[in-house]
Amino acid sequence: MNQAKVGIFFIVQGHLLIDAASPDQGELYGDAINFSGHFDYWDALNPKSAIEQLFKNHAYDHFPRGRVVYFNKASRFKLYADRCITKVEIEKISATFQLPAYRLARDEHYQCATCNPDYLD
Repeated sequence: MNQAKVGIFFIVQGHLLIDAASPDQGELYGDAINFSGHFDYWDALNPKSAIEQLFKNHAYDHFPRGRVVYFNKASRFKLYADRCITKVEIEKISATFQLPAYRLARDEHYQCATCNPDYLD
């Protein structure tokens, strides 16, 4: 797995915010190795830039987000992403997490304010 990582990410006006670790530092959740949580990251963040401040000015689920997990049995990474995250942004996420290969997945859980018709800020 070299330096590949698992964890969470957000896209805030084209900027990538992540919380990641190597799979051996992650937490087993069912068959998957996971790391961090979207709300916990947002809650603990002490903004150091304008983008981080913009992020904190909204609810944790306002911006597009997703998660990279590793499945031990299948020896495969899965990248869950909000539908509005572009192919270029997916490639940036993959490179940042140093994924050797992965399967892209969509999940209703990862819907930003734009994608979720029932979203309330």
